Amino acid sequence: MKTFEEQKIEIKKLHKKYEEYLMAEYGNRDYAVNLSDPENFVDGIYYHQANYQKDKDKIIRGGFDKDKVKKSNRGFGKSLYLGRDKNVLVNFYSENLDNPQDFTLKIRGNFNFLDLMGNQNFLIENRDGIEEKVLSIGYDGIRYYDPDATGEEFVLFNYKKAIYFNN
Repeated sequence: MKTFEEQKIEIKKLHKKYEEYLMAEYGNRDYAVNLSDPENFVDGIYYHQANYQKDKDKIIRGGFDKDKVKKSNRGFGKSLYLGRDKNVLVNFYSENLDNPQDFTLKIRGNFNFLDLMGNQNFLIENRDGIEEKVLSIGYDGIRYYDPDATGEEFVLFNYKKAIYFNN
C-alpha cells in the first residue's frame, strides 16, 4: 500500500481524471460535494455512514453484524463500507438526500487493504467471492475508486479489527 501522503495525491489525480465524466453526469449540479476531499483525511481514521441512529448504536454496542446489511448496500458483499471524508459520506449515503443526516461511526484501525485503485478489472472479474479471495491472500479488505460514488472507498471484510467511536 502507498503511504498516506501518496494516497492523498493519488485521489486528487483521480478526481481530475474523472472531471469531464462527472461534469457530464451531474450537469449543472456540484459533483464535488460527493467526492472525498483528501484534505479531510486523517491517517488511520475511517468513517461508516449507518442507515439510521439505531443501526449506528447497535454497531457501537455490539460491533458490526454483516448479516444485517441490506442487499442494496452490499456491492462487494456483506461487509463494512468505509470512507475517509465524513462529510461526503453523509451527503452521498444518507437515505434522504434532500436532508442528509449524520449517522457516521468513526473507526480507527491499522488495516491492510488490497489497493485496487489501478486495477478495476480485478474488482470486476472477482466481484463474486471477493471477500474470500482477499482474506485468503492476507488482506483485511479492498481500497478502490468509484467516480459514481464518493471517489475513494474501502470495503473492510475483516471488520473485527475495527475500533468504533461515537462521533
